[in-house]
This record gives sequence, structure tokens and C-alpha cells, in this order.
Amino acid sequence: MESTLQKVCPRCKAEISEAAYFCSNCGRKLKSTPEDTSTPKQILIYFVSFFLAPFGLGYAFKYLKQSDRKSKIIGTISLVLTFVAIAAVIFISKKYIEKEYDLINLINNGGL
Repeated sequence: MESTLQKVCPRCKAEISEAAYFCSNCGRKLKSTPEDTSTPKQILIYFVSFFLAPFGLGYAFKYLKQSDRKSKIIGTISLVLTFVAIAAVIFISKKYIEKEYDLINLINNGGL
């Protein structure tokens, strides 16, 4: 005895499986399809989030909107990596500017 849950399509009233993403009768989208969360895709997302930081925000929000736990974890990690990368760039830039500013002051004061 097979126990598949059935529901009715809101558009055409055809019986459809509870797990269906689209109505097999009229094609209406019933729920969003899960995002690809394979390991190579995760590596790409994390790479983009860290090395191309602003673009990581797009991935972060895309995956945080998903309903499954794995997608939310990927989105959270992507968001954290993006903010860490932005903070690192700000910190390194600030240190570099301070170093150059000190060198310019040294030259202007006749230190070299």
C-alpha cells in the first residue's frame, strides 16, 4: 500500500504530489526549487565571497532566502566571508596609507 501525500493544484484543481515543485497538469510553480548546494558550487561561492567580496553578498542573500538548513548555512558562511574580506581590505589599506603618510612626512622634514 503506497502512501504518497496528495494535494490539489490551486490553478487547475488537479491532484498532485505533496513533494511536487510544479503541477504536472498545468505547469504552475508550486514551490521554489532548491538551490544547487554541491561541494564544487560551495567552493565557488566561498571563493567569490572572500576574493570578490561585494559579489559575495548576492550569493549570501540568495542562499539565506532558501528554506533548507544547508542553504542557510552556505548563505551565512558566504556573508561572514564577505564581511571578513571587506574588513581585511580596509585594515590593510589603512596600514598602507599610514606607512606612506609617515614616509612623506619623513621626506618633508628632511629625514632622508
